[in-house]
Amino acid sequence: MGKIKIKKNDVWIDMTPMSDVMVLLLTFFMLSVNFTKNEVVKVITPGSTTMAKVSSSAILDITIDPEGRVLMSTDKTVTMQKALDQMLKDRETNLTPDQKQEIINFNQIGIPVKSMPEFLSKSHEDQIKLMKVTGIPTDSLQNREDKMSEFQLWVKAMKNGYKEWYNDLSDAEKTEVSSAKLEINIKADKDTPYSAVKLVIAELQDINESRYKLVTQAKKLEE
Repeated sequence: MGKIKIKKNDVWIDMTPMSDVMVLLLTFFMLSVNFTKNEVVKVITPGSTTMAKVSSSAILDITIDPEGRVLMSTDKTVTMQKALDQMLKDRETNLTPDQKQEIINFNQIGIPVKSMPEFLSKSHEDQIKLMKVTGIPTDSLQNREDKMSEFQLWVKAMKNGYKEWYNDLSDAEKTEVSSAKLEINIKADKDTPYSAVKLVIAELQDINESRYKLVTQAKKLEE
């Protein structure tokens, strides 16, 4: 008896829904991922004693290197732009738009405002070397009646810059922002002298900034 031949039909799968899902997933990850900032000066933070996590946005990072030098960065470029404009105005220092953008591209502020024109005249390699050995001045400015330091002026300018940006948002946009205030994080190297950290905290307290977080390693130390 002959075998019955089963007619074979071609199988066709519509891949359009899968491509739509892939595009949606790619868009989601691009919008939600937090890229690591290219910081000029990086520190090795000490071990953690708690598991509390820092906020993922609206951050003002104050970095203290092992030599006690202070640098500053923020995850909001527009905040940095507004703060830089304010600092240049207060310190009577003029920069071109291209020069301002070059400062912002470093992602960290680590030199006195008055030294920025000279800083920008150097090669990129020399700029990095200079920033690693300078830092933001924390001593009081004698030509100001309030005796505020340049570090304190930067903190205020950053906070005001973020507040100004936030206030310009629509009500719908504000609901998508995690915080209405810029959160301060102090990130010191494990070899940074305690006196340097204490100085930064005292500088913040002098301008009524008493809420901040001390950043440590993500892994909790064994008790």
